[in-house]
Amino acid sequence: MRARVVCLALAVTLAPAAAHAQVAASNLLLGRDGVPVGISEQSRRDVYDKLDLAYRQEGFAAGVRFEHDRATLIDRTSGFTTVSDQGYDRITQRWAEWEDAHAKVRVGNFATILGRGLLHRSFELPGVVYDEAGSGARYAASRDVDGVLAEGDAGALQARVFSGQPSDATISPLADPATSGRYRGTLTGAQLEGTLPHGARVGTAWARFESPYGGSHEYGSGFASADLLAFAHAGEFSLPLAFEYALARQNGSQWWQFRRDHETPHALYGSAQLLWRGYALSGEVKDYDQFRLGINDPPSLVREHSAPLLNRDTHLLDADGESGFQLEATAPVHAWVTLVANLSRADGPPGVRLLRFEERYGELRVAPPGSDAWDATVFADRGYDRFDFIGDRHSAGISAQARLPRGLAVHADVERKRSVTAPFRGRAVRIDDRLIQLDVSRAGWGSVGVTAIRTTAAADLPLDADYEPTSDHRWFVGFDASAQVSRMHTLSLFIGKRRGGRACTSGTCYDVPSLDGAELRWTTRL
Repeated sequence: MRARVVCLALAVTLAPAAAHAQVAASNLLLGRDGVPVGISEQSRRDVYDKLDLAYRQEGFAAGVRFEHDRATLIDRTSGFTTVSDQGYDRITQRWAEWEDAHAKVRVGNFATILGRGLLHRSFELPGVVYDEAGSGARYAASRDVDGVLAEGDAGALQARVFSGQPSDATISPLADPATSGRYRGTLTGAQLEGTLPHGARVGTAWARFESPYGGSHEYGSGFASADLLAFAHAGEFSLPLAFEYALARQNGSQWWQFRRDHETPHALYGSAQLLWRGYALSGEVKDYDQFRLGINDPPSLVREHSAPLLNRDTHLLDADGESGFQLEATAPVHAWVTLVANLSRADGPPGVRLLRFEERYGELRVAPPGSDAWDATVFADRGYDRFDFIGDRHSAGISAQARLPRGLAVHADVERKRSVTAPFRGRAVRIDDRLIQLDVSRAGWGSVGVTAIRTTAAADLPLDADYEPTSDHRWFVGFDASAQVSRMHTLSLFIGKRRGGRACTSGTCYDVPSLDGAELRWTTRL
């Protein structure tokens, strides 16, 4: 923690240096003590800390990130008690940036995107901390590039070019950089985009990835977006369209050929929306074949649900061979009532059509017009995900919240999900999940809440040779509280049993470990 103290002291020293300069600091401290439920008897006590410092003045900025993770593992599985410690202290990001009215250059760690992510997308999920599979090491949810990024514009043209080493977001800083570093290979990319009348845009992108294991690959894409009705001056109607096509390129002439055969690695994405007042109809299509590059992040085209039970079942995209579509309609059928309907589908590669995902979702939201005193949402969902061994799944739930005098608010969720696995070892397994969630909050103070989940799932693990069906049920009951201690400090505490599994935020999914114990989160912003 010595480096963290030095960084904080540096922030305090630099803060009053110049009236036009700014120093910003944010810190996330996580402490956890408990046992992974249903996975092992190994108790784990760990402390994770992430400190971000940034210095800004006119035309210049620089920053650094320091991460600390220390864990004590107590293993009682062999009949003996074994205690081991592991962890790391690392500066995991550092960067400097120069900027004027028409150009920006950044050296060090950065996140960027080419087109809509078919060729490349790097990103960070604020507030999310990953747990590394196997070691359990914790680290910031960041998939960035370490190198140089330059951006500029000249009137209607915008350009972006970068080169560096991309990070593998599945590897923590605990890994030995000499043998399995987080930043591997060399990624070079460029993009040129032009703005046309009425907000239309057209562009092209290129990327080259030199693998750390030898060999290099080149990719090219073209993309465009426009509101067709804006050209026709259609008043309250609008029709935004977007399209991108990408291909693994061997030479320029081949890249310009529009090919969707199975022998050619390619990616195709398109979307359209028709908007009028509160009504909306949208559609998206995808066709990805041999395009899971490790450096890209194509749109998945499935609805990301806020309902906890549905969110953990979000379909995971496999860009190596997946095509499909998503349709969604929103209609204000009454001054108090809004309806939402969604249909999503994804098919596996040709010849493996048994791999298929489909979901039908309907939602009815009720809220008094011109008031935010209360609102309620009822939903129903039916589908299957054979990528994830689920042959049938149907869910329903209701969510309601009320805002009371003196800044008080009450929120409640009640959900139920019934699933039937695809036939496994000659039989299908039925799983029943139920959730009740209640929390009370007060503006400027904090909140308290309780979550209770009842499940008949034998384990929160993928199906494997040791999986056995069960008619018993398990409860996961957890209590959480948060407090706004001051303008700069927020504390939150969880105590109880937390069910692990998949969680999805901003289109990115990750695994949350189960926990029987307690977790404290302390966030500071200066």
